[in-house]
Amino acid sequence: MSTDALLLRNLPNFSLEAARLVVARRYGIEGSYKQLASERDLSWRIEGVAGRNVVVKISNASEPAGVVDMQVKALHHIFERDPALPVPRVVPSRAGAAYEWIEHGLGARHMIRVLTFLSGEVMEQVEGAFSAEARYNIGAMVGRLAHALRDFFHPYACSNVHLWDISRALAVRPQIEKISDAKRRQLCGEIFDRAERFTLPQLLKTRRQLVHQDSHGGNILVDPRNSTLPVGIIDFGDMGYNSIVADIVTASETFSRYDDDPIAYLCDVTSGFDSTYPLEENEIDLIFDAMLLRLAMATVILEAREATDESGIRHIQDASHYPRMMTLLSGQGRAQAVRRLRQACRFPVYGAMGNDGERLADDYDLLRHEREAHLGPIWHFYKKPLHITRADGAWMYAADGTAYLDVYNNVPQIGHCHPHVAKAIYRQASALNTNTRYMCDVTVEYAARLTADLPDHLDNCIFVNSGSEANDLAMQIAMSLSKHDGGLIIDQAYHGCTELTTALSNESWRHLPAEEHPKQIEALMAPDMYRGPYASDPQAAERYAADADRAIATLSERGHRPAAFMVDTALCSSGVLQAPENYFNLVAQKVRSAGGFVIADEVQAGCGRMGTFWGFRANGLKDDNVDFITMGKPVGNGHPLGVVILSSALMKRFLNGTYPLLFSTFGGNTVACAAGMAVLDVIERENLIDRSAVIGDYLRQELRRLAERHAIIGDIRGLGMMTGVELVTDRLTKEPAVKQIHRLVEDMLARNILIGKGTSNTLKLRPPLIWSRNEVDIFISAFDGSLSM
Repeated sequence: MSTDALLLRNLPNFSLEAARLVVARRYGIEGSYKQLASERDLSWRIEGVAGRNVVVKISNASEPAGVVDMQVKALHHIFERDPALPVPRVVPSRAGAAYEWIEHGLGARHMIRVLTFLSGEVMEQVEGAFSAEARYNIGAMVGRLAHALRDFFHPYACSNVHLWDISRALAVRPQIEKISDAKRRQLCGEIFDRAERFTLPQLLKTRRQLVHQDSHGGNILVDPRNSTLPVGIIDFGDMGYNSIVADIVTASETFSRYDDDPIAYLCDVTSGFDSTYPLEENEIDLIFDAMLLRLAMATVILEAREATDESGIRHIQDASHYPRMMTLLSGQGRAQAVRRLRQACRFPVYGAMGNDGERLADDYDLLRHEREAHLGPIWHFYKKPLHITRADGAWMYAADGTAYLDVYNNVPQIGHCHPHVAKAIYRQASALNTNTRYMCDVTVEYAARLTADLPDHLDNCIFVNSGSEANDLAMQIAMSLSKHDGGLIIDQAYHGCTELTTALSNESWRHLPAEEHPKQIEALMAPDMYRGPYASDPQAAERYAADADRAIATLSERGHRPAAFMVDTALCSSGVLQAPENYFNLVAQKVRSAGGFVIADEVQAGCGRMGTFWGFRANGLKDDNVDFITMGKPVGNGHPLGVVILSSALMKRFLNGTYPLLFSTFGGNTVACAAGMAVLDVIERENLIDRSAVIGDYLRQELRRLAERHAIIGDIRGLGMMTGVELVTDRLTKEPAVKQIHRLVEDMLARNILIGKGTSNTLKLRPPLIWSRNEVDIFISAFDGSLSM
């Protein structure tokens, strides 16, 4: 059917008396009739006897029977899925039919059906119904309706052809020439042009189903006693197969003559819809575009209809708000609209999609100013802080859409925003999020799974919120049980940011005068096999380990004894060193002989990073020499989670001692444990440890190939997906290339690669375990370019 034909409403030519006779004969219903506004059908409200009020509809002669059948069956489906949803119910005829055929005197055949009448006031006629609360509630009800219809199918879902179908908007475009106002005509033309290029193709990528697509203020009923409360959705005549976005924009189009912020309308309705039928990212980002298109369509249709000579009941009483709302919304702009819509539904806010699909950058300078004003001048990775807005797999994306290959962040071990982890967090948070004071399956299951391959003496878990907390607590337990207050660490170690773990991190205080060093902590010489004093010594393990004797003696001279030796076996902060074989066991034996415990800090080395799940095993520290394991960072793939693993015997001793009320409010909450379980799922299902070990070897192989051409590369070392690259100005003297490394980090950033330092002249490369050879090749090519500068 042509657009010109659709512009003609062709209302059925039935008199009121003819309708009375048909309804009385077919349905046995009598009462007083009041004609209702309708676009293509004839509709009357019948106030029947005994308060039985109904609506009778006589369909346009051109209406396919299948379309009416679809509407009838959709109402039945809605009742089955959401019985409390206030929509009309079908009243069967005396013959038990949902609709019947009747004939006009001139031979035209029409369908007639009767629906229950919903009480309430028409929203667009109630001034109080234009409030933000009312709009939110309307959006929530429309969302419920769309959700109830999500699994409904009918063969005529795509056959209800009418002017208001947003997916067929381009059919209306030729009517733009009938708009009398030049500026309005130009704006409509621009909107339709953009629709052809962008909006309509993008809407095809959203979720599509049968939708009401006519839930504007004329078809929403509100409670007369509380105008913010919608009590009904009527008129399913425009129902059809379309994007769910069509329902949102239709529900948002009833704009008050007193309002001047259409984005606020959109935000209220959209957030309500999202509360009952959660939106997806591509849908939230298209609402502004779809709204503009809907308003342009309405403007064109109504002005084009003015050119017809058709008479009858006016379909829309006041259409002036459509062009007014369209002009205001267009002037507010897409970037602001998408930003506010995302904020309203708590989607992460980042640059909106531009006209040609490019990302629109946010106001960087304003954001940086606000950040410093509200967060203070906190430390950044680079001279010019990056505004990162999203990440996926091995890549991070800035607000302007720039993609950065992440070779530095060791928190998203299995890749940024892994969908399985995100889904597990969402599902658990939707069911329960509470602490370990309650018995919850997921917490127990996670503890059992995490310790399954550990020896019997490492069988209990204490859950906290971070690696710092885990290390702090492990040290507290060691001090409590050993009755000692000293600690041993490796030089340049980093173990956390609490008061206790800062003392255990001489990376934080080694540059200070000796009198300011914590007296109860002693650092062991780093077992450096590249530039250390025993680098070429066949007895290097024994010679480096002997420094533990010195450290223990030094502590004793100060009146302290070692409670524990805390070690990150990846020696990440010390330059990703590779200790000589058996070094860690020799130190562990000395510490245990002195009455202390061994704490394996797996925050950076564990969870598959070193080519085995447990980093201490990758570096040769025997199970029997480990008393505590601590975890953090990647264990939840970014979700806050820390773990202390120890023996049940030590746990009982600790709890029966001076800390009987050990408890962390958020530690071990159900959502964190669900995230941890999902991380283990991914590592196993995707065989990430074995895969990453192979890719890690390939990375170091390619780095060694570069070293043949770039003398600045002094040493390459590491295991799995943990690699250290030490830079020198002279390979003979091994002079550290301190100045050069700063330039290199910034130059790699300019090449869209994120890397970071370990020591002052060592790069630590910690890509996610999901890397393939392709990511390695991208990194190597960029690194080669930077080294060649």
